[in-house]
Amino acid sequence: MQDTPKTGVLILSRAQGAFDEPAYKDWHRELVVLARQHEGLLDVDLQTPIDGVQDEWVQVITFDTIDGLKSLLDDERFKTALTASDKTFGKPVTRQVVANSKPSSLPVTVVISQQVKPGCEAAYQKWQQEIDSAARKFPGFQATELISPLPGVQNEWVVIFRFDSSQNLDDWFASETHQRLMKQAEPFFENVQVRRIGRGFEDWFANASGDRDGGPSQIRMAMVVLLALYPTVMLLTLYVSPLMSSLGLPLSIFVSNILSVILLTWAVMPITTRALRFWLDPETGASTKRTVLGTTLVLGLYAISILVFSQLTA
Repeated sequence: MQDTPKTGVLILSRAQGAFDEPAYKDWHRELVVLARQHEGLLDVDLQTPIDGVQDEWVQVITFDTIDGLKSLLDDERFKTALTASDKTFGKPVTRQVVANSKPSSLPVTVVISQQVKPGCEAAYQKWQQEIDSAARKFPGFQATELISPLPGVQNEWVVIFRFDSSQNLDDWFASETHQRLMKQAEPFFENVQVRRIGRGFEDWFANASGDRDGGPSQIRMAMVVLLALYPTVMLLTLYVSPLMSSLGLPLSIFVSNILSVILLTWAVMPITTRALRFWLDPETGASTKRTVLGTTLVLGLYAISILVFSQLTA
């Protein structure tokens, strides 16, 4: 059987400090520029500390292959940027590399890196099955995934827990069951690191900019939403709405809106924003050439969409 292709995910985290927030975001943008020079970049995300939820700055850089991520990690400029940042911000940055077959997109995600003592692997995996079964019984549990070490890329066992809310995740961590099982596992571990990602619902334009606070201009965002929304609504109107005519107008429109949101959030918008990244990005898309090219492309796609659906409804 052929192995499932794995994405390469780099999680950088740094404890809060006295450093200037705009300066940290500027440094993050420098990493984004470097990452974009390597093949296969899927997404870059900066997550700021959240009181009571996430005590660190977290940067998540995702590539579509392990090789793409290794190319970035081997880049001397990237290594230098990480080393210099420790001195600049006064807090060390920690790295977590995950070779993952399924990107995470649920509301609350915790990445647990566990270095297992040699000879304890079998006992650890048996214990992991027990704690997974226990977690499934708690409210809000969404999923868990165990990722085994990948030589040369990921030396630890990595567990990803997903819950539907911070409160339910906190309840699981604070439970007597979790604490008892963690106590049982202490002989297995040489080191354990926990990285908590407090946000879950992805911004439609997260693929266009590495900084959520510095995304595309409102007019460009509006143009892209219209570009994605129009064909989605037209297709649903032509091929799905007739199947729901017996439901009545209010209910059929409600169901159609649900389908539109699902399609836009998890399919159409991610594809569209990636394709138009060169134009949406507030830095690289600011040049006159790219502004004209992107605007002309979007307007042309408007015209093509209208022409296609005019033919379909003729």
